[in-house]
Parts: sequence; structure tokens; C-alpha cells
Amino acid sequence: MTKKLLALLLFAALAISTQSGVKAEDSAATTARASLENYFKSWAEPDDAARRKILEAGWAEHGTYTDPTAHVEGREALVTHIGGFKKNAQMQGMTIVRTSGIQFHHNSFRFQWEMRGPDGKTITPGIDYGEFDDKGMITKIVGFFGPYPAIEEAK
Repeated sequence: MTKKLLALLLFAALAISTQSGVKAEDSAATTARASLENYFKSWAEPDDAARRKILEAGWAEHGTYTDPTAHVEGREALVTHIGGFKKNAQMQGMTIVRTSGIQFHHNSFRFQWEMRGPDGKTITPGIDYGEFDDKGMITKIVGFFGPYPAIEEAK
């Protein structure tokens, strides 16, 4: 498919979705945005009980969290996982900061973030992809650490 044809198809799809009243963000996505704000706050909260209360507002009871170091199932397991991160001596003073807007479509979202050291310098960038239910509760987040890999050369 040529680039011109692909661009024309993309433009046509965008025009049709705009004319048909399809919104970039529906009510579940609006609620999911609030759920994500609570999720971001939970990574900064040192107290397990307070973190649990924050996550109850937006993390589905059986939601899953996966990154290169862990896979946890359920809200309580996420409370514990974040607590382990906060208590890890190597992570003292580290912060997780969202560095992009949040993109939504079809009950899915993605955003970029950075882990920063106590001096504010970036330790590693990352990206999270996730899903939410029709009530806007987060049901899944999958995180990737580090910059995107280089394109592999075809052999």
C-alpha cells in the first residue's frame, strides 16, 4: 500500500468518525482518567492503608499489574507490590512521574512515565498500557521499562 493511499484511508476514517459523533473519550474513559490519577497517587503514598483506600477508588478488585519485575493479581496484591517498591532500600528517594498525556480508545489507555532519582534525574523512562471496564475501573496495566529498542536489521 502506498503512503498516499494509507494517508487517504486514515484521513477518511478520521472524517467519518468525527461526522458520526464518535467521541475521543466517553464517560467510562472520563472515569478511567480519575482512576488513573488515583493510581499515580498510589505510587507516591508510603502508607499501605492510605494506598489501599486510594486504589479502591479506581482499581478493579481483580485487576492485574505486570512489569518486567512482577505480575500481581488483585488490588491487595498491588498495594503490597507498591509497598515493596517503597520499602526497598535501593528505591529510597525514587519517584515515578507521568511524562505524557493519557491516550484512550476502546477501553484501553497508554501513557509514558519516568523513574527519577532523589536528585530529580531520570533513571529510566517507561510506558504503560492498560485497560478499564465499562465503569472506568482499571482492570489491567502492563508496564515496560527503558527506551524503545532499536529496529533490528533484516538479515
